[in-house]
Amino acid sequence: MQQVHPRVLVSAYACGPGDEPEAAAGWAFARAAARSHRVHVITRHRFAPAITAELERDPELARALTIEYLDLSERVLALKRRGTDVYWYYMLWQRALARRAAELHRAMPFDVGHHVTFANDWLPCGLARVQGLPVVWGPVGGASVVPARLVRWLGLRGVVTELLRELLTAPLRAIWGDAAARRAAVVVAQNEAVARRFRRARHVVVEPNAALDDDLPGRAQPSRPESAPGQRQAVFVGRLLAWKGGRLAIETIAHTPGWDLHVYGTGYERSTLERLAARRGLSNRVVFHGHRPRVEVLDAVASCDAMLFPSMHDQAGWVAAEASALGRPVVCLPLGGVPLLAGPNARPADLAGDVVGHLATRLVETATQPGTPSDRWSTTRLPAVVEGLYRKALSVSPTAEGSPI
Repeated sequence: MQQVHPRVLVSAYACGPGDEPEAAAGWAFARAAARSHRVHVITRHRFAPAITAELERDPELARALTIEYLDLSERVLALKRRGTDVYWYYMLWQRALARRAAELHRAMPFDVGHHVTFANDWLPCGLARVQGLPVVWGPVGGASVVPARLVRWLGLRGVVTELLRELLTAPLRAIWGDAAARRAAVVVAQNEAVARRFRRARHVVVEPNAALDDDLPGRAQPSRPESAPGQRQAVFVGRLLAWKGGRLAIETIAHTPGWDLHVYGTGYERSTLERLAARRGLSNRVVFHGHRPRVEVLDAVASCDAMLFPSMHDQAGWVAAEASALGRPVVCLPLGGVPLLAGPNARPADLAGDVVGHLATRLVETATQPGTPSDRWSTTRLPAVVEGLYRKALSVSPTAEGSPI
């Protein structure tokens, strides 16, 4: 008897092999689903060259995976000029996807739908409008917020940014996020904070979208960054935005003689952080490398003594998973997805009392408590993950409610 493979419709705004975390996550989940399902992915044309090359290289994958490219009109695309334009374009794209997904489902019914990317829990989910289709929503995130006691480390621009972020996303989450959660058979949360936010959904699981290849760059023996003899080395990797915790990282180094900090990333906070380092007498111990190629950054992570990453609400910072995979301890805050992704190598600092002092203590402890390589977030875990998600979704009858987008 011929085996019948369940049919899965995947919505992936970003999907394709490469170094973009969001696209890599979409591609990894699609590949994993294709191991035991017939998968139809809707994504955008910009990923076509990389996907086509990969499918040509892997005929078996090509037999199980159908890719459909969806973009809005050239006139609309021409209006998408700034980074923030991605949000209004994404909302319109989800409307177009909802129509296309409904057409496909009527013509050749799917067993389950899976909204994989964008991973924002306050933006619409087009698959939630498709009647009669059990939907897996996520991994999604965004509900984590900066605790009030950490506001002083944001600076004026950071405080204003966080206030605007909350004013914008909270009502949209209540409209689109809650509707998608009610409609979904399974909600996949990036971290525990997001899971708590949507705890009233029918079924909630925590599973970040991290998907690391086994040949992760940096596992080869790299050279150590230049530093003073006898100094231990910490790295900070991320956009230099206030909520990423750069100020906390520099203050922590000020409290830990014998440690240098290598900062990789760019952003509006850079000049502020450089002034802070100079004011604290750390100009020779804090090195700003700017934006560097991913391979170079991962080599730096692999060769450091610890990652210092006191981010205040990262939903699923892949860099923490990468550091853990490379066996580096990750000194962080007990917030968002960073401790989860760092796993056994997480060194979370207490938020009560002297936060900087707690971070410094955790950093010093890594000298005698080094990390060990972890494969917790390898792509090899994903076939079993999606199989479990789809099995659960198929056991739940979809409601007739749609998402108001």
